[in-house]
Amino acid sequence: MNLRRALAALTLCASCDVFDPALYQSSGALTLAERCEDLNAVPRLTPRAEQLLLIDTSTMGDQYREFASCVGRDLPGNEGFFSAQMRRGETWHFHVDVLDPTSDPAVYVLPTCTTLQCSAAAAADACGAGRGEHFSFRPVTDGVHLVGIDSRARGGARYTVTAVNAVCGDGMIQHGEACDDLRPQSGVRCERCQKVLDAPMGTESGVANDDYTNAIALRPNGGVRMFPVLGSLGGCDQDAFQLPLAAGERLTVTLTPRNGTCPPGLTLTLGRSDTPPMGGNPAAPTVVTEATVALTDQCPTLTLPRAASAGEYFVGLSASTEPAGEFSYQLTFDVSP
Repeated sequence: MNLRRALAALTLCASCDVFDPALYQSSGALTLAERCEDLNAVPRLTPRAEQLLLIDTSTMGDQYREFASCVGRDLPGNEGFFSAQMRRGETWHFHVDVLDPTSDPAVYVLPTCTTLQCSAAAAADACGAGRGEHFSFRPVTDGVHLVGIDSRARGGARYTVTAVNAVCGDGMIQHGEACDDLRPQSGVRCERCQKVLDAPMGTESGVANDDYTNAIALRPNGGVRMFPVLGSLGGCDQDAFQLPLAAGERLTVTLTPRNGTCPPGLTLTLGRSDTPPMGGNPAAPTVVTEATVALTDQCPTLTLPRAASAGEYFVGLSASTEPAGEFSYQLTFDVSP
């Protein structure tokens, strides 16, 4: 088996989006930089749609314990850096897969080598030991961005990294995209490579919607009134949904199990982003602290009594404890004045 096929076999997983395997371009082994202050000393990816990298942090050290603030927990393991030239509003996706069963990776993206640039929307550390991590994000500035590969486990490890610069409208579904405007799918309206629901569906949404970049957008005629969405949650991913709110509107999101009961650890979160200009995509959302979550028989209900300002709001469903198998659910969204 050649390197390209070997790396593809290691990095393909059910938790990532549907994609075209032909897009992959293997770059082989990449030696990371131990420090990130000097961008000229950090290896930079060559412009390609999608690349597979083999990296090893075992010979590196724990130089930047302070970058734990990017993910909200301690990162005592070795870290290393590579970089990529990015443009504002692009969709990027990074997937780190483990090659050592005890490794526990974390990944974050920084526009500069400082913790002041840390953002939970540009980092991933949710899946635990022996599991890969992945996330998508959109840069808010043009320029070279740093990608840090870190770890919750002490020492270093070997990983494969998939780096994707998704191009919307090229007819190919890539990591970070729920669909493509030039690749129609039955029963799906695709708008700027985002799945849009104009009406409730009788079946599950059928796409990976685990980030704000590929959240399922709810756009029914007449507004979101008792709008049901069917889905299933598995692994360590979240399911993400997007809807517009006007200032002063009230939002209630209620989760009910489609079979059996709710597993422990389910939670709903709410974020907000400014409404983008026509033809644009929202920036990374910030947490809406006014939202509350109440549990009934382990099933969460999220309530925002009053939207402080108009914008695009993002609801995330996740589980702190991985469900035993797929958890099938219905989320009901209700917006009222």
